Order: sequence, then C-alpha cells, then structure tokens
Amino acid sequence: MSLEQIVQTLGLPGVVIGTALEGEGVAFLSGIFAHRHLFHFEAAALAAACGAILTDNVTFALGRFGGRTGWVQKVLAHPRVAPVRDRVHRHQTKAILGFRFVYGLKTIAPLLIGATPVSWARYAALDALAVLVWAHLFVGLGFFVGTAIEQLFGRLKLELHVALAVLAFVAVAGGIWWILRRRRGPPAGD
Repeated sequence: MSLEQIVQTLGLPGVVIGTALEGEGVAFLSGIFAHRHLFHFEAAALAAACGAILTDNVTFALGRFGGRTGWVQKVLAHPRVAPVRDRVHRHQTKAILGFRFVYGLKTIAPLLIGATPVSWARYAALDALAVLVWAHLFVGLGFFVGTAIEQLFGRLKLELHVALAVLAFVAVAGGIWWILRRRRGPPAGD
C-alpha cells in the first residue's frame, strides 16, 4: 500500500488523531498533503485544530480534576515547573493564548491552567482561538514547503516529497534549536 493510499484511507480523521497524539509534525504533513490535493487546505487545518483542541482539553481536565493524583502532583511539583506555574497564575489569558507556540509547554501548560480557577468555558474559547491560528500556521508551513519542493524538483512521488519536506522541517527546527541554545549560553555548572 502506497503512502497516498494510506493517507486517503485514514483521511481527515487520521489528521485529527495524529494531531491529538503528536501535534506540529502531523499538522505540517497535512499541509503537504493539502498541497498534493489529498485534502482541502481548510479541512486539513480544521482537522489539525480539532485534534489539538481535544488534547488540550483532556490535559486541562487532568489538571482540573486529577490535580490530586500522584502523577499530576509529581508533574506540578517539578522544580522547572514552579516558575512556569507562577507565570500562568499571573497571566492566565496570555498563557492560554500563547502556550501552544512555546516549545515544551504544550503538555504542562494545560495542566497548570486546569489547576487555576479559570473557568473551563473561558479556557476552551481562548484555546480554540489559539489552536486555529496554530493549525493554520503549521498546515500553511507544510503547504508552503510542499510547493517549494515541487518548484525546485518538479512533481515527485509522494514518499520522496514527504521525505524532503520532513528533512527541511527537521533542518530548520534543528537550526532554530541550536541558535536558541547558543544564545542562552552553557548550562549552569559547566
């Protein structure tokens, strides 16, 4: 079975599930598939948003209702979480709108926000707004990279097209990570 057949079989529900489990990578890939006309762009972005909203609300619920469980308490008590927890409590709206765009906060922030007195309705509305922007950004990025690859190399087999796009994504993400790491300087104790 080819990648194109797998994508067509799984369809948009596959994007919802994939985005709920992984996030950016699946949203990016769905943009490539939209470029190849396997999905409509807007449908891919909305499917990616649905998956992300699902994950965010489940994680929020864990923070809200599972806050007394051992796992959640352990996560919330971690030394690196304390400064984030303080910022989330002071700037709830900014935290809800921004956590999805900050690497490393996608899982912990909804837990922390769920442990605050913010209403679930307010959280869900602000999160949906942020997720819609996020989904369009990553699906659009995949669409853009897919278009650039086709312009550079012509029409390729889908597997090769995806492989080149993933390499480009990893190279750019790795470059950004490296630049940010160098700007912070060496870790304490070195």
